[in-house]
This record gives sequence, structure tokens and C-alpha cells, in this order.
Amino acid sequence: MTTGLDLLAPGTTITLTDGTELPLVYSFRGLALIEARFGSVSAVQTAIRADGAAFGPLIEIIGAGAVASGQFEPYIREHQDAKGNRHVTEIVYKRRDGKQLGDLLHPGRLDEYTTAFTKAFEQAMKSAEGNDQAAESAAPRPVETVTPSPGLSATTSPSVPSTFHPASSGT
Repeated sequence: MTTGLDLLAPGTTITLTDGTELPLVYSFRGLALIEARFGSVSAVQTAIRADGAAFGPLIEIIGAGAVASGQFEPYIREHQDAKGNRHVTEIVYKRRDGKQLGDLLHPGRLDEYTTAFTKAFEQAMKSAEGNDQAAESAAPRPVETVTPSPGLSATTSPSVPSTFHPASSGT
């Protein structure tokens, strides 16, 4: 059986320019951030190869791995197009002291960072794959259907008994 912590492989550690050790662990939350930004985890690699831009995507990949440690929090920038669709354009990872992750990474350590996030990502995926057999052997459970709430902007009316008859206005 898979538990939330099973998916948090040990990861690897990188050193920031201020000397801080930063463990990279790819949790579901971190992977979801990558998907929100790029559409899929594999699309990050395509983005790096397609136009040769590596620093921006690497900051976001490393940031997604830094979220699980609690040292950095994601700040999402969105764009809304003319049709009202929202698109994540950038995710900035900030530490509690306000410093951004991109300012704490050194361009000369690009190879070190790439190796570290690749290893951490592979560890996370191997950890998840190791649980496939346990998940298959587990007995199937009934699926409960949940109706979503209408949300904050929706309005609802109170239920009215079927025997309710409005009073005549007399006109």
C-alpha cells in the first residue's frame, strides 16, 4: 500500500550561494507545480531542448524539489487571456527571509544542479514504482462519488418542503 511518505524519496542536497544546504525531494505537490507551469513533467525537458533556455526551467524544477523541505514557498504568476482562461506563466520560489531561489543559485554550478535534480527525481519515481506491486495486490475498494460544492461565487436556496404552498397575495 502506498502512503504519502513512501513517495518522498530521500532526494539529494545542493548548496546555495549563501551556504544553505537545500534537500531536493519531489513530492506530489512539487510535481503538481511543475505540471501547472509546463503542462507535464516531461514537457520541462522539451522546453529546455526546444529553445535552449535552461536557467528559467531549472529554477522552477529545483524550486519544485525544494517545496517539500519547507524552506521555499511557491508564488504563482498567472495570465488571463481574452477568453478568461488562466495560464501559469511563472512560479517564483521564495524563502521566509524574502530571498528568491533564483538569486541563490550560481550559474557556474549548473551541472551540479542538473545532476542533483535528476537524481532526486529518479529516486522519487523509483520509490513510487516500488509500490506498484503492493497497490496491485491490495483488495479493490468501493469508489465514493463526491459532489463538489458550488464554490464561493455560487448562490444556493434553502430547501422547501414539497407541501409548501405560497400564500395568495389577494389580487
